[in-house]
Amino acid sequence: MRISVVIPAWNAAQTLAETLDSVAAQTLLATEVIVADDGSDDATAMVARQHPLCPTVLQLTHAGVAATTNAAIRQASGDCLAFIDADDLWPPGKLAAQAELLGQRPDIDASLGMFSSFVCPRTDIRLRERFVVPATAQPGWLTGTLCLRREVFSRVGLFSEDLSNGFAIDWFDRARKAGIQFHMTDETLLLRRLHPGSLSARNQRSDGAMLEMARRAIARRRAQETS
Repeated sequence: MRISVVIPAWNAAQTLAETLDSVAAQTLLATEVIVADDGSDDATAMVARQHPLCPTVLQLTHAGVAATTNAAIRQASGDCLAFIDADDLWPPGKLAAQAELLGQRPDIDASLGMFSSFVCPRTDIRLRERFVVPATAQPGWLTGTLCLRREVFSRVGLFSEDLSNGFAIDWFDRARKAGIQFHMTDETLLLRRLHPGSLSARNQRSDGAMLEMARRAIARRRAQETS
């Protein structure tokens, strides 16, 4: 089984090396690692190129995380794909556990797991109280816990590039409607970093994107009910 790891990154120079360290520390190494640089204006691409893991670096025009992730998916050569944001971390057994599941269960299309959150140690102490960190791991319907067979994208399509927020939720909804079989393990497969840049602060653009995602989900349900 060939596994491609996709890392979308935008101005992630401060955290990308730690993310790559966690990918390099996997007990089952990926066949390839792709860092898709979404037009960063910091040293993101340089950090990726200097890392001992020697990932493939795609330097793209800034187009948003969905478009950047899709570009890397098109580039990837693996039978299976896994995803991690450029500020998050994987525990060492993440890929091994998912590869074993997908290898043993041909009826499963995609593997997911639990995730835990942590506040970035570099966050100003005055800002840390803004974060609510759950005491226990949560079900990870997130790209960061996802490992799936490449063929899933031919059945579902790629991420919707016109959604700036909620594109992953939209994709999971489409995937379920397409009959994709997910398996959620009770293992923690993602350590999600919380920092000021990751705060889901509401603004007009994000609210509009989330409303559009919800509208599309409702339209799919209505179409299914009338078909």
